[in-house]
Amino acid sequence: MRSALLFHDDGEERAVLEFQDEFLKLHHMDICSLEDGGAIDRNLDAVDDVRVRIMATMGLIDKLMKNRFDRELERVGLTISQVQVLIYILREQRKKDREITAKELEQRFRVSNPTMSGILRRLEKKDFIKRKPGSLDKRNKQICIKSDVEKLYRLVEDRVAQENERLFQGITKEELQCLAKCLTQILRNIDQDRKEE
Repeated sequence: MRSALLFHDDGEERAVLEFQDEFLKLHHMDICSLEDGGAIDRNLDAVDDVRVRIMATMGLIDKLMKNRFDRELERVGLTISQVQVLIYILREQRKKDREITAKELEQRFRVSNPTMSGILRRLEKKDFIKRKPGSLDKRNKQICIKSDVEKLYRLVEDRVAQENERLFQGITKEELQCLAKCLTQILRNIDQDRKEE
């Protein structure tokens, strides 16, 4: 799909616009159409630029995984964001006896105060966590996991292990190591851009 803005003579700028158009088209595919067996292959096979294909594939993997986990977690009345926060708190509490605050969670998950407050409020309402005044600063609430979350944690860990087995079928250890190395470099490149802004 070519951009309507392709009136420039400069080949590089034209290539960038085409790249952006192809990526956006694939990125905004409907989840329902993705679950049709051949839709992913048909859409990705139509892409000539390998960079667009890689970026689009990463985006589609993210969409499909979130959708799959959201459906699984609906059964226990949670979202993926809530589970990530619960698991982080649980792991940190296991490591050492220390206070975990909303501020730390905001920084850890790179979200705003209102976003994290909403997640914690819903978790508290569902009786997964409790908030109590911090020992150093009463205004900075300490977040504590309730003991019955251990069962949920094991359930999620088992489900993640099953998904990992399924996801990486047919891929050798060497291919996985190469993929991990490439994705880490992409992540570093993105992070470098963010630091320079």
